[in-house]
Amino acid sequence: MIILRFIPIFFFIAITCGQVYTAHGSEDVTGDSLLVINSITLIGNKITKDRIIFRELEFEKGSKLKLSVLDSLIIKSQQNLMNRSLFNFVTVTKQVINNTCNIQVSVIERWYIWPIPIIQFADRNINSWWNKRDFSRINYGVDLRVENFRGLMENLNITVQGGYDLLLAFRWSVPYLTKNQIFGMGIDGGVKLNHEIAYQTIDNKEQYYYSQQGYAQRFTFADASFTFRPKFNYLHSFSIGFKQYIVQDTILKLNPEYAFSQNTYSFFTLNYQFKLDYRDYKPYPLIGYFFDISLRKSGLGIFDDQINDYAVEANFDQYVNIYRKWYFAYNFRARFTNQEKRTPYFITSGLGYFPNTIRGYELYVVDGQKLGIVKSNIKYEVIPKTNFNISWIKSTKFSEAYIGIYANVFFDMAYVDDIYTYSMNPLSNQLLWSTGIGIDLITYYDLVLRLEWSVNKQNKKGFFIGFTAPI
Repeated sequence: MIILRFIPIFFFIAITCGQVYTAHGSEDVTGDSLLVINSITLIGNKITKDRIIFRELEFEKGSKLKLSVLDSLIIKSQQNLMNRSLFNFVTVTKQVINNTCNIQVSVIERWYIWPIPIIQFADRNINSWWNKRDFSRINYGVDLRVENFRGLMENLNITVQGGYDLLLAFRWSVPYLTKNQIFGMGIDGGVKLNHEIAYQTIDNKEQYYYSQQGYAQRFTFADASFTFRPKFNYLHSFSIGFKQYIVQDTILKLNPEYAFSQNTYSFFTLNYQFKLDYRDYKPYPLIGYFFDISLRKSGLGIFDDQINDYAVEANFDQYVNIYRKWYFAYNFRARFTNQEKRTPYFITSGLGYFPNTIRGYELYVVDGQKLGIVKSNIKYEVIPKTNFNISWIKSTKFSEAYIGIYANVFFDMAYVDDIYTYSMNPLSNQLLWSTGIGIDLITYYDLVLRLEWSVNKQNKKGFFIGFTAPI
């Protein structure tokens, strides 16, 4: 998706130079000194409730800590707060007086209400659309996002989209339902009407059917999710959902295995996910690691026993500072599904569907039941994350900004095991790899822009654009 709110952000950065901010120091005490936290003062949170900030601090008033331990907890607390995506800047400083310590947490809040105009390509990614360059394949509308709703880190999202595909959707997430801020929940639902859908994969390219009259497919969904976050870096989530697909008869004639000769499929889904997150900055990590595993069951035998699919997906990332401005990152990802019974095409997955992607194969899909991915990245910090002030903008929500630029070299591999359609799709059941170079730009509001040139095993070269961290 291309979101218009990012255009002025890049504009500000391109024409503005700024100044670097520095943090406060403390009195000269040894790392073994035992300190008592006397007070914690919050500054700058005009909308965000105090308890949301206190939830992310790894210490509290009255804590007795060694100075060396406190310094490390201050860094972790800053990372916790930044990774909540509530603030553009977080500064935690200390003032030591004898054996007591006063803590000050200063934040610069983001702009939280975004009536975002939608300009979205009706393809898997911008690179797939650019390969066609068909301007009729564009969606437009309004995506109303109210972030940090009520100052409680809640997110409210209402989407009204027209153009190539119609979409009406609603989502409300409440991270903290209880006083101890451990349990949360979310609800979402909507309906999507597609004039055109992919009905089959041939030569690892999706084949599309366009309906001149009516909609080729109607997709209705509703979900309820529940979260449990007992610690700072752990998150458990469980969701139950309902999905319904209604397709035209023509699609079943083109590919009977799209929905096994049924026009309507209704089924429930169950999903459990566990996340372990120790990344320094979630939108673009440089140091730390991340692990998650999810278990998903589609079809509970309530409506139709033809849907009986389960999947297990695991992911591990690690980020290392090799030497000074040099960084290394790698990713392992695996996905397994049951092979006892073939599932309808519309719920198949594999390589090429986010987040199961590798660079150099943005224009391909490789369907399959098992998937393995290895990504690696060496990057050099061309411009470190540098804070600056845009003096002619009055609101600190936009005037206080930062920018960072990283050059990188990458090597990715993937293997997709397919037992059903491999004869029509030659990229399955073989080791795929790609390599290339790129440059990444990061700035506030979690914005990442990637420009990459790559070559893959099939000697296909290309230039690609991305809007998320590469690993």
